[in-house]
Amino acid sequence: MLILRGKTIDAEVIVVGGGPTGVAAARAASERGAQVVLLERYGFLGGSLTASLVGTLGGLYLKKGESIDYLVGGIAQECAETLKSRGLALGPVPWEQTAVLPHAPYGLKNLFDEWVEKAENLYLLLHTQLCACLMEGSKISDVSILNKAGKERITAKVYIDASGDGDLACQAGAEMEGSPVQFPSMNFYMGNVNVAEAFAAGFSTLQRLIEDAIDSGDYDLPRCGGAFIPTMQPRQVVVAMGRISINGRPVNCADPEELTYAEREGRRQALLLAEFLKAKVPGFSEAFIVDTPTQVGVRSTRRLVGKYVLSRDDVLRGAHFDDAICRCAWPIELHAEGKSTVLEFLEPGEYYEIPYRCLLPKEAGNLIVAGRCLSASYEAQASARVSGPCMAIGEAAGIAAVLALKKDGNVTEVDVSELQSILRQRGAII
Repeated sequence: MLILRGKTIDAEVIVVGGGPTGVAAARAASERGAQVVLLERYGFLGGSLTASLVGTLGGLYLKKGESIDYLVGGIAQECAETLKSRGLALGPVPWEQTAVLPHAPYGLKNLFDEWVEKAENLYLLLHTQLCACLMEGSKISDVSILNKAGKERITAKVYIDASGDGDLACQAGAEMEGSPVQFPSMNFYMGNVNVAEAFAAGFSTLQRLIEDAIDSGDYDLPRCGGAFIPTMQPRQVVVAMGRISINGRPVNCADPEELTYAEREGRRQALLLAEFLKAKVPGFSEAFIVDTPTQVGVRSTRRLVGKYVLSRDDVLRGAHFDDAICRCAWPIELHAEGKSTVLEFLEPGEYYEIPYRCLLPKEAGNLIVAGRCLSASYEAQASARVSGPCMAIGEAAGIAAVLALKKDGNVTEVDVSELQSILRQRGAII
């Protein structure tokens, strides 16, 4: 039970994490009539897309020859189309067998606020941190939260962990895997950029200048690649060129001390990268750092070891599943060794499916784990973690949670064919 705006709320579904996965889950569940409480630790929604200034929506598309079509529908497609209609996204921009959608991170904050405002039965608590959970057998009975009102216990019938780091699943004792992890990065805004000149020079020029700087020793750049992304604001870009390590290994951002180091090191790298861009890259000679993000960009920490573990082979062979909830064609993108990025692409025109079982702990009870902490191997997670599929996973998790309410909260008893039918009715592509 929870009192919000003077109203007593008997929550049926609690969603932990207000990133793209959690927002999609909360909205989908509320649209099916459930009383939903969405918990977010920051003062805004959007997760890595807003807090970490990730400047592109990835995993939305499949490229076949010259055509680029949506591979993810439903809420994710609505999000992309709304941003485009408002002049807050450009594209899609083709990349190998897929495409990306550059967008304005601040535009997502406003869009997600609008969704929450319009949704009936959806109650949002910002500046609210998950502290712990209490178990009764294999089920979560309640969770402890901390915010300006102090510490409080709230309860629901079904819980969705959309924290990205598997925070609730870890507290609930679900089997998790926390190693290896990928390098985190810190993106940042630069202003007073001659955007036309910068993009006319092209990313091949940027790549060459980065490699020259590293080879010459003039700049100890953290990564031999990267990009700058338009924000739709005049003379402003998001710079994505960082890579944060400790003694050459990736930082584990589930460790409080290492996360603290990553935040400080990311800001130090931003200064170095801005200096390099100003000195060497066309269009940046008069540019300056506008701001660094709320938090470092995290690619991977804990991963669920669930009822099915999505594998590297599943990704690369384009595996299909009877209990599929969404599709993905993003490559295995590993930021894991040295200064380079390892990319393994699917065959042209191919995609794989993500099964519902990847959201379920082995002792599932009443917990669904959604987003980049899904049950997947290290390599498979490096594909499935991007925002388009994560929003689709979140939408499926929200619908599944409502279906589980009819089964006393037991998420394994959800009728998958009914789940898939509802998702298709909502415009999902399965």
